[in-house]
This record gives sequence, structure tokens and C-alpha cells, in this order.
Amino acid sequence: MALIAAPAAAQEDGADDEIIVTALRDASASITGSDTSLQDYPQSVRVIDSETLERIGADRLNDVIDLAGGVARQNDFGGLWDKYSIRGFAGDENTGPDILINRFGSNLGFNAPIDTATVERFEFLKGAAAALSGRGEPGGSLNIVTKAPQDHAHAAASASYGSWDSLRLTGDVGGPLADTLAVRLIGVLEDRESFRDNVTSNRELIAPSIAFTPSRDIRLLYQAEYMRNRSTFDRGIVGLDGDALAMDVRTFLGEAGDGRIAQEILWQQGSLFAALSDSVALELGFSHRDGSLDGLSTMVDFGGRGVQADGRTAGRQRRYTDYSWDDLSLRAELTAEAQFLGLEHDLRIGVDRVRHGMDAELQRVRGSSSDPILLIDLFDPVYGQPLPDTLPFSNRAISFRSESVYAQDLISLGDVTILLGARWNNFAETVTDNLNGGAQLLTEDDGITPRAAITWAVSPSFSIYTSWGESLRLNPSDGFNTFDAEESDSAEVGMKYELLDGALRGQAAVFTMTKRNVLNPNAVDPFLKTQIGRQRSRGLETEVTLDLDGFFVTAVYSYLDATIREDQAADLVGTRLSNVPEHSGAIYASKSLGPVTIGGGISHVGERVGDPFGTGYMLPGYTIARADATWAVNENFSLRADVDNIFDKAYIANSYANVWTMPGAPRNFRVTLSGRY
Repeated sequence: MALIAAPAAAQEDGADDEIIVTALRDASASITGSDTSLQDYPQSVRVIDSETLERIGADRLNDVIDLAGGVARQNDFGGLWDKYSIRGFAGDENTGPDILINRFGSNLGFNAPIDTATVERFEFLKGAAAALSGRGEPGGSLNIVTKAPQDHAHAAASASYGSWDSLRLTGDVGGPLADTLAVRLIGVLEDRESFRDNVTSNRELIAPSIAFTPSRDIRLLYQAEYMRNRSTFDRGIVGLDGDALAMDVRTFLGEAGDGRIAQEILWQQGSLFAALSDSVALELGFSHRDGSLDGLSTMVDFGGRGVQADGRTAGRQRRYTDYSWDDLSLRAELTAEAQFLGLEHDLRIGVDRVRHGMDAELQRVRGSSSDPILLIDLFDPVYGQPLPDTLPFSNRAISFRSESVYAQDLISLGDVTILLGARWNNFAETVTDNLNGGAQLLTEDDGITPRAAITWAVSPSFSIYTSWGESLRLNPSDGFNTFDAEESDSAEVGMKYELLDGALRGQAAVFTMTKRNVLNPNAVDPFLKTQIGRQRSRGLETEVTLDLDGFFVTAVYSYLDATIREDQAADLVGTRLSNVPEHSGAIYASKSLGPVTIGGGISHVGERVGDPFGTGYMLPGYTIARADATWAVNENFSLRADVDNIFDKAYIANSYANVWTMPGAPRNFRVTLSGRY
């Protein structure tokens, strides 16, 4: 089995024994659910490991999106959470596509942007994965494998300072306390302003973990992360007359008097890994998350309540949001390696159960088309006008449950690897309207999502594969209506290669995917949804990585044709999906020259549709460049400098509509001092 991190109790005379349970954890945490090499695995998987994260200087998931391939930024609710699409499909309007942590679902609720300080690697699996990972998007899923205790003492710390008084401190310390016990503690402190006027944020994070290995066959792992995130709610700028960059990208259209939105999240996971024999193993695990989000915000309104006829004045709405949620996932999984009828089987059978509850209160005050409120000059804003009290708009208790049984078998016969899998999923959502006498809306569904794929290793260096799968996902109620479940299917054909003893590796794929019963927001009030007919995404993607003699380069390119194929609104048929470029690509390279390493990269994102309403609003394409240099002062300390958006390109990162358009950051710098033991 593949070994990623050695267990806490690894001893010179028993290391082979300890590798067993550590490798079990790594296979269970991986999105493939297997220790089969990615070269032989019959699906496209893009892995961005801790070494690459360090090379590119990533602090957030958002920093790696360009290098993931086929992944595009979506409206992220004023920067309060991570939102993106994979191969054109963005999933739930709020929570996005599947985000897993150690293969447990983690994007229920409204969670703060992911910090890389606790991340061992990001795994972007392209195509359907619902048969193994659960709530599935046909475009793919992101799995985050978190850092676990190691078998040796270690300590690392860093301090960064950059543009707009951005300060970030990190620490990571751990190691064995005894032959059978190891611990790890990771911490982050961050305080930053922004290129956006009146926008600030800060973050505190602490992440303890403990690994206990009482015998060669058993390992218990507990991991936790507490994060407190406070940030000014910022919907960006307004696109005027079809020009997304008509305004100064620094202009803030909210009110500093609202204060900051506060997010608190406590995440915990625990797993028992047991080797029952040389070929059979068991994992029992749980994942639990508590979270809250609350605060006031002011933003430009829609329609006649928003941008006025003069083209420079806009009415606004004000909101108070108070959300709290709690979710628990349980999983029991049995793995077995066996030979039957001359075939090698890597079998994984499991059951899981998810319970999620959320109390969601929203208060709002807004004007009318004839009498908009909180008017602001888009080109010469004046802040500090009296802010009206918000009024009850919605107060709901939302509960979600699901139960699943699943199986996956990786079958090897010489140069051929076959993957077969299926999941039976039963789920239900209940929405209780506390402002309407406790009236309830119930959504229930169940179904089977199959998956099949095959790889042929043409040679030790080259393989071809094809993959097919289906997905089923509950469409959440908008509080007024219930909807049929979203159904989808995907298929792809691809090739993978490894040359120069693995120093050069890459893959390419062509694919097609279809989704049915997709929800679309209302153009006047985004809280109202309609169920549209069918969306389709098809395209190609390729990636390549070379890591040889101190030279590292990785590059991705994607072409996507993602459109609405059927809809109740005829004018939407044929339009492209929001925020999804036809062409996108990125490259990053670095070279070590003795104690100095220099690096740089270029990212390109093509023109995108700027809203889901069929208005014709477009976001211009952009190309930005970055550079970095690191000096290894000695074996323990290094000094690094980064410059992003070198040529100070004005661009739009994402949008929800023309009134909520988020610009990207202008040229900025960061200097980081790091030490490790």
C-alpha cells in the first residue's frame, strides 16, 4: 500500500507493521478510496500536494483554483465561503459542488474559505464520483486530505506582511509523545485590509490532532479545527451599460457602520482504522461540524430598486443574517483485497449516515422601484447616512438527513484495471417556516447512482481510460416550493502518461455531462427559484507536470462548452452557464539556483457570462502574471517575496449579477519569513 505519512509509533524494528494502519488511513482519506496509483486509476484526478502549495505560496483554496484545471470561480457571497464550478457545473447555489474533508462531506452550512495551513493535499477528481463520495456533481468533487500527526518531532512557523497591511502568522508543531502516541498543533493568526475601501478581515485558527496506535493493527486518529473569521461583507462593484469595469475597482458600496460578518466553525473528525487480517480492514469514522454566521450588511439592490436611470445612483437593501448549523456524518467501511477467478479485487463496501440541522433567520429592509432607499453615488460615494432597522423576512429551521449503502471494486487483470461501483442513497429535507405558524415543506427522494470505468496500461508509461457515472442530488427548497431531485450523468475518455522515471507526468481527457432538474434564481428576487430543464457541459482538458533537477513546471488548459439546453424561459436556451469561461489555463514554474529559488506563473481566464438570467451581461477575459523568489538563508530559515498581478491588470474575478460584481486584486506584494526544525 502507498505510504503518505508515517504513523506515530513507527520504530526501526516495527516500521513495516506500522505502515499497515497508516496506509489504511491514507487510502480511506483519498478521494479514490484506494491506494491504486493515479496512473492506473480510470478517472481524471488532479492532485495539488503540500510541496506544490508551498511552491506557489498558497494561503487559501482560492489560490490554487487556476492550477486545478477546468475549475472556475463562482459568486462567493462577498468572499464568505469558497464557491467554484468544476467542468462548468457549480452545484448548489450556496454551498457549491462537493467539498470533502478526508472523504467526509463538509459543505453543509456556510463555511469560511479554506485555509491551507491544515492541508496535506487537494484532490480534484473530475467526473462523477457519487457512487463512492455521496452527494455528487457530474463535474467532479474536491477532497481535502488534512495534516495528521507525524512519527518525528517537527516545528515550523512563518510570518508574512504584504500590501494593504496584510499580516499572517502560522505555526505547526508536533511529534511523538510515546511509542504509541503522537500529536500535532497548527495555528493561524491573520489580519488584513483590502484594496477595496473600508473592507477588512481577520482570522484565528487552531487545529489539534492526535494519533494513537496501540498495536500493529489498530490506529485511532482524532482531528479538529476551530476557526473564527470576521470580515466586511462586500458585494463588489456594479457593471453599467454592459461594462463590468465601469467603476473604480476600489469603491465599496456597503456601509462601514454595519460592522463585520462573524463566522465561527468547529470541525471534528475521528476514525478507527483496524487491519482485521493481511487482506481485510475496517474503518469506523465520524465527522461533526458546528458553525454560525451573523451580522449586518448593505448592498446594491436589484431591478428598479437598484441602479437608477441616471446611471450613477443606486438604491440599496440592508440585511441582518443569523445562521447556525450542526451536522454529523457517520461511516463504516470494510475493505478487502482478494483474488477470484484469476482477477485481483480491491473491494470497498460501506454505509454512511448524515444528519444536518440549521436555524436560518434573515431580516431585510428594501425600497421599491418607485421609492428606492439608501441611495449612493457609484462614482463619489458618501457613507454614514442613517441606516434603517431590518425587518423579519424569513426564519426557518432546516433539517437534512441521508442514509447510504455503497460498494466499489477495483479489478486488476494484467494491464487492465476495471472500476465498478454503486450507491443507494435515501435523503430528505424538512423546512419549517417559523414565521408562518410552523408550516413545513418536505422533500424526499432516493435512488441508485452507478459508476463504471476501465484503464488499459498500453505500456508502463502510457495508459488510456474511459469512465461513466450518474449522480443524484437533493434540490433544497427555497422556502416556498419543493423541487425534484437533480439528476446527472457524465462520460469521458482520456489518457495518462509518466516519463523520465515519473519526473514528467500528465493527462488529457474529453468529456460530456448532462444535468436535469437544475434550479435557477429569480432575476428580481434571488431567494425565489425555478426548476429549469437541462444543462450540458462538454469539453477537453489537459495538464502536465515536470519536476526534474531543481526545475519544476506545471500547466493546465481547459476548453468548456457549458450551456442551457432546455428551460421554461425560451430566452435562456442556448446561453452559457454563469462565470464559466470557454478557455482557461495556467502555468507555474520555478527553478532552484543554489540557495535561491525563483518562480513565476501566468493565469488566463476567458470571457464569461456574468449572471444566470440571460441578460447578456458579460465579464471580460483576463491574463495576469505573478513572480516569487525564495532565499534559503540556512537549513532552518528562508525568506520569500511574492508579487501578484505584476502588470496591474484590472479584471473581474466573479459575479452574481451586474449589481454584485467582484473585481480581482490589483498588483500586490508579500514578504514571508519561514523557519522549520
